[in-house]
Amino acid sequence: MNLSISGALISIYSLLTVLTSVFAIVRWVKGPGKLITELIERTLSWWAMITVAAICLFLNDLVATLSLMTLSIFAFREIIGNYNLAEDHKKVLRICYCAIPIQYLLAYYNETSLFLTFIPVMMFLALSLRSVVSGTTENISRTMGVLHWSLMMTVFSFSHIALLYSHNLPLADQNQKYHLVLFLILATEINDVFQFTWGKLLGKTKVCPEISPKKTLEGLVGGVLSTTALSYTLAGFIGTTGTQAMILGALIATTGFFGDITFSAIKRDLNIKDLGNSIPGHGGLLDRVDSLALTSIVFFYAFKYLI
Repeated sequence: MNLSISGALISIYSLLTVLTSVFAIVRWVKGPGKLITELIERTLSWWAMITVAAICLFLNDLVATLSLMTLSIFAFREIIGNYNLAEDHKKVLRICYCAIPIQYLLAYYNETSLFLTFIPVMMFLALSLRSVVSGTTENISRTMGVLHWSLMMTVFSFSHIALLYSHNLPLADQNQKYHLVLFLILATEINDVFQFTWGKLLGKTKVCPEISPKKTLEGLVGGVLSTTALSYTLAGFIGTTGTQAMILGALIATTGFFGDITFSAIKRDLNIKDLGNSIPGHGGLLDRVDSLALTSIVFFYAFKYLI
């Protein structure tokens, strides 16, 4: 792994250590408050995401692909676990779990045509037919929609990160692709922090109060501008011009916001606070990486076709 990646990860981990220590001290001195608790939650999500990124960057591409596949399995399991599917419909889940390694195998071998059609088209047909064959009609349309949407948001989306390693992207050699993965994860996660911070400092105008009352226009705009500005400083790191990096940053910030509120809408529909409990006290894994479900797709195609 080249020195710039190592230096970037060391810098990020050092920053995370400082932030975690400061937030812990503040909570110890002033007691647990809502604001400091949310900041700690976001910092913990950074630890998780950057650690995943480090595994993907420092080990070989096969291990990276397997790590991302594991992320998809846990994320899919979390979201499906919140739906009370009928026993006959649960049998369809076997097809879903079989589809996950196939999707990542297609990504690893850069079978792009099959990669792009396997879950959106082939699994759409397979899930529909298998659900009908089960003979249970109760909630069958809901089940087919839930299963296919869940595969799209937790498998099809995240597998685009794996595709970054093997796909022939313009302007990107193999080392540059590692930079792109780190940039995607870093920009997605820091945008969440930027939007949260600006929302707390200046937020007054609610964007979607029925879905996420805490989201404000000021937080959204502040986050987009801050992430875009940060991306400009990282243009050399990802091998683009400043303008191109700003476009990528703005797209990540905007789609990250929509990824967040999409899962917030799902949680409100299900009347739950978190999608899982895999991170004790801080919800599930998918709660921490929900924004990445959309940014991974948009970033891949933006870099491929716009840059």
